[in-house]
Amino acid sequence: MFADTLFGPVKQWGYLVKHLDQAMDCWIHQFGIGPFWGFRNVTLKSNYQGVESDVVLDVGFAYQNGVQIELIHQTNVGDALTPYSAFYQSTEPQMFQQLAYHCPDVDAARTCAVAAGLNELGYVESDMGSRYYYFDSPAMQGMVVELMEIDQMTADAFEMCAKEAEQWDGEDPYRLISF
Repeated sequence: MFADTLFGPVKQWGYLVKHLDQAMDCWIHQFGIGPFWGFRNVTLKSNYQGVESDVVLDVGFAYQNGVQIELIHQTNVGDALTPYSAFYQSTEPQMFQQLAYHCPDVDAARTCAVAAGLNELGYVESDMGSRYYYFDSPAMQGMVVELMEIDQMTADAFEMCAKEAEQWDGEDPYRLISF
């Protein structure tokens, strides 16, 4: 059974980055992908490999052909074991980490993932209760599958930004909110 059959279409490609601003500049100026929406200083609860911790992130989101490109910078590296923390021991400035699916029923999707032979690594949870589960497989060395709990408001925002990105003229490339 294929992942597209299990979870629907891939909605996001996620990259871990060491410097969010430099990574966004790369995607904008080298690939013409933008604008970037996002947040600085977002705190999520993480339970990764059985270890609970807080994770603080700067995150940028752009879109191409309806697929979200997420750039993730964990800013409290060393303080937390998370789905992202191992990357910061590498020398690369950015690295592909995940493909992600929108899941209105994330618990049912988790059951399907395990039945398909994926290994659950853990999750992060927003202060609003949205959960994002991470899975790997020996056949996917270095890449994880993220199952994103999604509600209608989040789905609508995703679609609005994707449509706006299709018409982007290069102006106002950075649209980040600091917390």
